[in-house]
Amino acid sequence: MIPLLLLLALVGLIVIGAPVFMAMAGASLIHYWETGRDATMSILTLRMFDGMTSFTFLAIPLFLLAGEIMSRGGLTDRLMDLARALVGHFKAGLAQVNIASSLFFSSISGSAYADVAAMGPVMIPAMQKEGYPRGFAGALTAASATLSPLFPPSIVLIIYGSAFGVSIGALFAAGLTIALTLTLLFCLVTYAMVWRYGIPSHEWLGMRQLGRAFLKAAIPLGMPIIVVGGILGGFFTATEAASVAVAYGLVVTVVVYRTIRFRDLIPILRQTAITSAAITILVGVAAMFSYVVVRRNIPTQVVDFLLQITQSPIGIVALIILVLLIAGMFIDRNSNLLLLGPIIIPIFTTELGYSDVQTAMIIISALGVGHLTPPFGGTLLTASLVGKMSVAEISRYAWPFILIKVLLTAFIVTIPVLSEALPRALGFGGI
Repeated sequence: MIPLLLLLALVGLIVIGAPVFMAMAGASLIHYWETGRDATMSILTLRMFDGMTSFTFLAIPLFLLAGEIMSRGGLTDRLMDLARALVGHFKAGLAQVNIASSLFFSSISGSAYADVAAMGPVMIPAMQKEGYPRGFAGALTAASATLSPLFPPSIVLIIYGSAFGVSIGALFAAGLTIALTLTLLFCLVTYAMVWRYGIPSHEWLGMRQLGRAFLKAAIPLGMPIIVVGGILGGFFTATEAASVAVAYGLVVTVVVYRTIRFRDLIPILRQTAITSAAITILVGVAAMFSYVVVRRNIPTQVVDFLLQITQSPIGIVALIILVLLIAGMFIDRNSNLLLLGPIIIPIFTTELGYSDVQTAMIIISALGVGHLTPPFGGTLLTASLVGKMSVAEISRYAWPFILIKVLLTAFIVTIPVLSEALPRALGFGGI
């Protein structure tokens, strides 16, 4: 009875428009109401406080600050010039530049929405000018932005690791593998889609131009190389790496390029504080909600319910992924992780035997499909606003990318080595 009340409270509060953290808090209070003990409230508040005060969680505001500094420091053009010099001369060159630029930018921003906001105003008009359909340019920008939550140093991976006790280094290693695989698949499907548009290739500008572009982008690219390399190599913890990233970003933008003045740091710090506060309260309430879910043995009850629908483990996984796809269309990824994670993660790891790292990649990849799926996908809506076009115009070109992401999620489910090989080779746990 109580698990049903928890579910009804959770869904009901979300349906009437309550913020996700309030929905989780309201559902958690049903546990307190049922026990009727003051000690229960003390435990719930303690769990919430513990969730917000871990050393690992400190990496989130620091990485957000580093991303804000590098983004506002005007480094996008340097990364785009490098991407253009690398792949611009290939067939579908500017489309491939869009993908490569998103990959480079994601290593700085760690956010899909920031990626669309930064790349869209530049790439969509440029692609349209060269003869690409406007809807295709918007769809590609939205799709390539979904690389950000997988490519380190991703805020999504850090939230997942700090909230659910998974090695962030292992998540970064797995995310790097999955992100590069998805990049390759996007490049292939883009090549196939653009073939029929008759877009001309650009002339190869030569090694000299490539060298110049690389030199211009070398310093901005240094941050993700140092951060990711330091974490994967065991030199930094995620929090230490985030501190290094902030220091590096300040030196680059304030001292080297002088694109940020000290007075510009006030709005940067303000935006970082706002975003960090929103994530902090989400993580804290999610820790409390997770405690209630475990105490009520809800994951096992969910599995028992799913077994009444199908006896197949793959069938259970398919149903869970379907839920994630739908949830990803309506709720942002961070909220989804913290809302559904306490219920879904034990099903994968305890009931079905998946590793912590593989489970993380399945969940994050599946939620990413929802963010690209019309009519409510978050990156799709952002691209439509940035590109000043309707969602319907973008949607007709988005389906091949959605199919690729669904297939990749299926590969992650059925081929464990895809997400586990690199973390295992680097000696991380959670495999």
